[in-house]
Amino acid sequence: MRLAISLAVLLAVATVSGAFQPPRDDESQTEALVARAHDLTNLTEIGAAPFAFRAALSFNDPSGDVRVPPARGSYAFTWQSANKWREDADLLHLKQTRIANGSTLWTKRNAPYPSFAYWWTHDAIEIMHGVDYHFDLHTQIEISQVAGRNVVCVKNGGAHLTQELCLDTATALPLLQYDSTLRLQFVYGDWSRWGDHWYPHTIKGFSGSEQVIRVEIPAVFNAPAESKWIAPPREAAQQEWCSDMRPAQLSDAIQNAGLAEPNAPEGRLPAIGAIAYGVIGKDGSWLDLSVLESPDFKGAFQMLEKLRPFRNQPATCHGAPVESETIFRILPQR
Repeated sequence: MRLAISLAVLLAVATVSGAFQPPRDDESQTEALVARAHDLTNLTEIGAAPFAFRAALSFNDPSGDVRVPPARGSYAFTWQSANKWREDADLLHLKQTRIANGSTLWTKRNAPYPSFAYWWTHDAIEIMHGVDYHFDLHTQIEISQVAGRNVVCVKNGGAHLTQELCLDTATALPLLQYDSTLRLQFVYGDWSRWGDHWYPHTIKGFSGSEQVIRVEIPAVFNAPAESKWIAPPREAAQQEWCSDMRPAQLSDAIQNAGLAEPNAPEGRLPAIGAIAYGVIGKDGSWLDLSVLESPDFKGAFQMLEKLRPFRNQPATCHGAPVESETIFRILPQR
């Protein structure tokens, strides 16, 4: 279910100064605006100054019971270059450290796989690597004016939204972005400058009309000396990795899979299906498969077992296959 957020609210949370010529309502001008937005928000572009930040996280109770206080967590990120960075996540039941150094990725976690809350956090923080949007033949462009200011939204998928990005045309900064895998809408607010780039102090993630995650980034600051954070923790696992890894391509069987949902309202398309985690080996086989979320975990696990024999195209580094982690959605039966 898509969250309906008024443009007036979006403009209220996007407080930043700057100037950018509003585009006309055509694709070439909008593509230029999106490219500008990517440049402004990409703190990790080649040649950018090393930086670090620590974010405070809060997760609302999945039941929506306001009497249950939010669960707290933290996320820290240190970036030296595209192939040298560190991530530390401490949230709910997961403690995880990942360190990239050259052609190796080190990982230590206290669980078999990253939790669902981690993927929420990971995708929310992706804005720091530059907002991205892929135009295609079905892209729709909408421009609205609120309080004398223009907002442009680009979206794919029609009634079944697959991608959406809304930008303030006065600044070229993102207001919201839709994640179709997690079915979350991220709303960005209170932008600040770091060098030639911008980052949001607040990121809110909504599932339907319910806010499920809030990310607070007090400040971005200069990265500490490499020697203080680059060494991997004891017992960390290592794998081949590269900063320009070509992602794995999932089997068509996943796109064609459908999962029945119990208790779905009569006459309405179920909204969840299942979100799954997997590790794809160098030969394209599944080394691990787990269900992260589903209204029917038993049915979802049975579906994963049916998908396990199908091979994928593995991720590659400079043409050589490597292992990789992924999350994907099994759609509801239509």
